[in-house]
Amino acid sequence: MVIITIDLQCITKRFGNYVAIDGVDLRIAEGELVALLGPSGSGKTTLLRIIAGLEVPDTGTVLLGGEDALQRHMRHRQVGFVFQHYSLFRHMTVFANVAFGLRVRPRRQRPSEAEIAERVHRLLHLVQLDELADHYPSQLSGGQRQRTALARSLAIEPRILLLDEPFGALDAKVRKELRRWLRRLHETMRITSVFVTHDQEEALELADRIVLMNQGRIEQVGAPAEVYRAPASPFVSEFLGDINRIECLIEGGQVYVTGGGAPLGSVPAGYSGAAVIYVRPHDIELMPVTFPADGGGTVRYLHEVGPIVRAEVDYAGALLDVVLPESEQTERPLRVGNGVDVRIRRGFVFPKGAGKQAEPMRLAPYRGGGPRAIAGPPLGLS
Repeated sequence: MVIITIDLQCITKRFGNYVAIDGVDLRIAEGELVALLGPSGSGKTTLLRIIAGLEVPDTGTVLLGGEDALQRHMRHRQVGFVFQHYSLFRHMTVFANVAFGLRVRPRRQRPSEAEIAERVHRLLHLVQLDELADHYPSQLSGGQRQRTALARSLAIEPRILLLDEPFGALDAKVRKELRRWLRRLHETMRITSVFVTHDQEEALELADRIVLMNQGRIEQVGAPAEVYRAPASPFVSEFLGDINRIECLIEGGQVYVTGGGAPLGSVPAGYSGAAVIYVRPHDIELMPVTFPADGGGTVRYLHEVGPIVRAEVDYAGALLDVVLPESEQTERPLRVGNGVDVRIRRGFVFPKGAGKQAEPMRLAPYRGGGPRAIAGPPLGLS
């Protein structure tokens, strides 16, 4: 099986006045598993269809293995495509569905029936469907149908594999099982693969790299841990995982809640003015106190969810979502109505009104010092 690169250069695609893809550049390495992640309408499925040849860009270049794919019909690109809703032939058995792409090849390119049978049985073993070869799609579970669709795509020995919301039609438990299974399959085959998803957990668990898209453009590209821990824009911060958005003010490198109180932390000197802190629920520490310091809060809600405790804290008139490990609740138990000091372990600060190109500033935790009154409206959260 030939493994190739994918190069997208300045891709633009419009549908009437609507710009679906706006000047996208992206390189996908050999054997890489990449997730196109974003909200509905962000352009991720359109980009996938352009790679497959199902759509033609208005401008730009698509290189598959260094060759100009726009000069080749989609049937000659050797692309395997897995759709969300399986698209299996209901009147065909599992074996016949997987063999279909081989049997419809021109006679000169068609393998013998013995070769087809050998390849199909090998794939059915790979996707763990050996015993279901004679079953029909109506006799399969959703997960089994999706594995059949994947085997059918692999039967033609594609140079790249494209998957459009491959687990979107499945329930949560089956999705998790298939995600782990697909990751193991990819590690075995190492075929260059791109999948579209709006499921953040799916992208973080499966992908070697995440391409986060918004309004037809790429907001950030990186390894899952990099994109999650070091968001490049407010959009990435808010889209990828749960987040608290805290209105603040920066003076002299210190970050204050706009309602006043002790600093929440510090950032490198150089910017003063209004800003927004983005902080994840598990990066907030709550210290139970009898009389919270200026800027402290009050616990309004507690709920144990397996190994974690979710808390809502009234903080200067708004609610912070906080996630605590169960052990912390055992060592320093909180109760609804308790006063707490709020400490931020890690967060990112974006200047307000600085545009999409503003560089994020990493928030250093506050190490002590007196409170300081800051004029302005109370803390805002959205």
